[in-house]
Amino acid sequence: MKRHLLGLALAASLISCAFAQTDNTANALRPVHKGQPPSTECNGNPCEISYNGGPVFEDAPTVYILYYGSWSSTDMSIINEYWSTLTGSTQEKINTRYGDSSGKHITGTLNFNPGTDTYQDLYSLGKTMNDSLLQEAIANAIKAGHFPSDANGIYFGLTYKDVNWSGMCTSYCGYHGPSTSIVTGKIIKYSFVGDPGQCVDNCSFAFEYGSKAFPNADPDADGTINVMWHEFSESSSDPEVNLKTAWAANACGESGDCCAWLSGTIKTDKNGNYYNELIKGHEYLTQMMLELDKKQLGTVISHCENVFEKKPH
Repeated sequence: MKRHLLGLALAASLISCAFAQTDNTANALRPVHKGQPPSTECNGNPCEISYNGGPVFEDAPTVYILYYGSWSSTDMSIINEYWSTLTGSTQEKINTRYGDSSGKHITGTLNFNPGTDTYQDLYSLGKTMNDSLLQEAIANAIKAGHFPSDANGIYFGLTYKDVNWSGMCTSYCGYHGPSTSIVTGKIIKYSFVGDPGQCVDNCSFAFEYGSKAFPNADPDADGTINVMWHEFSESSSDPEVNLKTAWAANACGESGDCCAWLSGTIKTDKNGNYYNELIKGHEYLTQMMLELDKKQLGTVISHCENVFEKKPH
């Protein structure tokens, strides 16, 4: 993993002018409020999702991770392990029924190399961030050669728990969207994910399982993986949302929103912690995802699904 300190290129006021604030919060994972936790499939809404004509990721995307702030080596190792092994897993195959008007579907595979596709930015734009500044940080990393300019990638900006982001923990835990500002002439898909360690009861499964919700004993990393899974799946099936929307539900949102904070079948590991995904011997606690009942376009009645690996590899 590359780790550098980016220089301050512009004052925050100039950066805000250069990068338009987008309304990606409409495509956000909402936090849980203990008084009203989710309890039913599709969060009480019909499990219907509609195709609206936009593209999906027809080719395996590359995942890029910008670790913004003082993420520990343990945090990053756990997160990197998940993305290194998700490709081709039964969990990722849940997304493969989503296709587009070209007749192609999500492949169920992805590319990720921790040595080349991660970068740690130690607060180059300060500890108060917003969407405009996150886009600037991603653009800076691309310009500096830490990431390629990849329209077939998904760039995750993970802000550490000491970063102040208005709306994080109270209005959303993360979101995704397309940007035409990060790289001129390209539609770059990116996602903001705040560190759930800031508010474990609102942005992790701790609201339901308490301290047992972290199978890797790391609230920052374990909680982040779940939010990233949510945003990755939605970006896969609706990468250009708001520009050319692909899959969006009639009532509950995008594919991840319909099953947000629903954990499905739970197992207990030898330490008493809870998990519902086992990928190459590693345990994770992530939300279920909306799986289409069959490959088709139009409006589809679907269901929330999570699938265990049958055995460790």
